[in-house]
Amino acid sequence: MDWIVGLLLLVVGMILGFFISKFFADRKLADQNSKQNENTVREVMAQNATDHIGQTRDIVTALQNQCESLSEQLDAFESAVERTQADDGEKLTYFGEQASVYIGHQQSKHKRKSENTEFQPKDFSGERTGLFTDAKNKQVVDEK
Repeated sequence: MDWIVGLLLLVVGMILGFFISKFFADRKLADQNSKQNENTVREVMAQNATDHIGQTRDIVTALQNQCESLSEQLDAFESAVERTQADDGEKLTYFGEQASVYIGHQQSKHKRKSENTEFQPKDFSGERTGLFTDAKNKQVVDEK
């Protein structure tokens, strides 16, 4: 009988040992997976950071090139303005001298006529006309 109790204790110990070892193995595997996921996330973030830094450097370089170009254009414009101010006799004209004279002669110098304000416009005459009349088929003749 002692050997049966010993055998039962051995079987129960093996079963308990199996489940305990399975529990610790699963826990260890989960820890390894979380560390591996964490390392993967770090690698991805590091790669994204290097890509972002590279793109930012490209943008900064492009901005510096544009600033240099703009500075050169501003210097050229400033020198052109200084040259025009130094040349009092010569002026930069938008259309050119011949075109400005032609446009000046083409524009007519019409004076506006002052209209007599005693008469109302036809649409606002004292009598009903057009669509506002009550009578049908009645012709309205303007008298002046």
